Amino acid sequence: MLALIEIKKLIAAIAPVNTGDGFLIAASGGMDSTVLAFLCHEAGLKIELAHCNFMLRDEESERDEQFVRALAAKWNVPLHVKKFNTASFASEKKLSIQEAARQLRYNWFQELIDSTKHLNWVLTAHHQEDNAETIAMHFFRGTGLRGLMGIPARSGNVIRPLLTVSHNDIQNYAAAHHVEFVTDSSNLKEDYTRNYFRHTILPAIEKVFPTVKQNLLDNGKRIEQADQLLQIYVEQFKKKYLLQKQNEYHLSIAQLKKFEHTSLLFELLHPFGFTPGQVGEAALLLNARTGAQLVAATGQWRLIKNRKQLIIAPLLSTKNDYIEVESINEEIKYPEGVLTFLPAKTSEITFGNEKQVFVDAKLLQFPLLLRKWKEGDYFYPLGMRKKKKVSRLLIDLKFSASEKEKVWVLTTGDKICWVVGIRLDDRFKITTHTNEVIQVVLDSDLA
Repeated sequence: MLALIEIKKLIAAIAPVNTGDGFLIAASGGMDSTVLAFLCHEAGLKIELAHCNFMLRDEESERDEQFVRALAAKWNVPLHVKKFNTASFASEKKLSIQEAARQLRYNWFQELIDSTKHLNWVLTAHHQEDNAETIAMHFFRGTGLRGLMGIPARSGNVIRPLLTVSHNDIQNYAAAHHVEFVTDSSNLKEDYTRNYFRHTILPAIEKVFPTVKQNLLDNGKRIEQADQLLQIYVEQFKKKYLLQKQNEYHLSIAQLKKFEHTSLLFELLHPFGFTPGQVGEAALLLNARTGAQLVAATGQWRLIKNRKQLIIAPLLSTKNDYIEVESINEEIKYPEGVLTFLPAKTSEITFGNEKQVFVDAKLLQFPLLLRKWKEGDYFYPLGMRKKKKVSRLLIDLKFSASEKEKVWVLTTGDKICWVVGIRLDDRFKITTHTNEVIQVVLDSDLA
C-alpha cells in the first residue's frame, strides 16, 4: 500500500533531484493529484500547486479551481491558476479536446518552470491504470515502439512518481488519511477515448483475460528493454556512418541499403523532426536523383540526396539574401561568415588562400553587392579567358546540393568579381598596372 515515506523514494528513483529542489504539482483537484500533493506536502517537499481551468465544464470547472485555491491556502503554499479557452484552441489547431488540453497544460507548466529559479520539476499524478490504458489506446490507434512503452516516468523535467502505484492503492490511501478531493463528472462519461477504454473496452477484455492491465504494463516494459537494445545499435551505427560536417550530417546510402526495413532510417531521422509517416518518402530518396529532397515535418531540417549520400541539413532562411557593401573598411556579417574589406599595399599581396583575395580597387564600383548565386550567373575564373557558369564550377568541384546553397558571390555593377571563398574573377586580378589594392577576407569560422 502507498505510504508517506515512499514518495521521496519514488521521485528519487526517477530523477536526480537535489535537496531543496522545488516541485510544481499539477493539481486538478481530483483524487490522484490531491493525494500526490498531500504526500509531497506531508513529506516536507518544497511544493507549489498549478491548476488549469480548461473552462469545459461550466460550474464544475469553477468548483475545481476554488477547491485547489482553498487547498493551497490551507497549506500556505504558492498557487498558480490559469484559465484556457480550450475549445477555441482545439478548433484553431484542429486537435481533439484531450490533446488540446494536454498541450496547453504542459506548455504552461514549462513556462512556469522557465520563469522561476526556485522551481525545478513538474509532478503529475499518472498511475498504473493510466499507463495500461495509454498502451492499449496506442496499440489500437497505431504507433511505434515508443508508443507501446506507455507513459514515460520522466520527460525532461516532468516526473510521474505514481506511475508504478495502482489506482486502488491511491484510493485506499485517500480513505485512510481522509484526503478530500473533487470528482470530475466527465471521467464517468464515455465521450472521450480514454474513458471508453477505461469503462468499456478494458473491462470487457478483463472478463476473458483478468490480468490484461498487468499484461499491458509487462509488455510495455519488455518493449522498453528491446528499444534500449535497438538504441545501442543505432548509436553504434551513428558513430560509424552518420558523419557531421559543420552543421550538416552525412549518411552513407550504401550502408542504409543493407537494411530492407525502414526502422533504422526512422531512428536516424526522428531527432531531426521527421515523422513516421515521412520515413517511406525518405527511403525513396535512396534511389532518387541527386538534389531530390524532403523537408521534415517540423520545418527545420531537410533530407537531400547527394550522389552516394543522404545529407541532413538545416532548412535555410530566405531572408537577407542580398547585402550591400557601402565602402571599404567594412565588416560584413552574412550567414556563411564575415567578410572584411581593407586597403592593402602591393607588397602585402599573397596567393594560395581561397579565403582571401586581392582585387584592383579601381575596377570596383561601390556599393558592391553580396548575394547568393543564382542560375545563369557566370564569371571568368582566374587564369581563364573564357566565361564559365557558376553552376558548372560547382558541379566540377562536386559540391552537394546543400553546399551549393551556401555559395555567395560578390558583385560590382553586373559583374561577379568573386565567387566567395572559391574563385576570383580574372577581370579583377592584380596586374602591373594596379595602383590601389583592396583585400577581402572571409572568416567562415564566425558563421
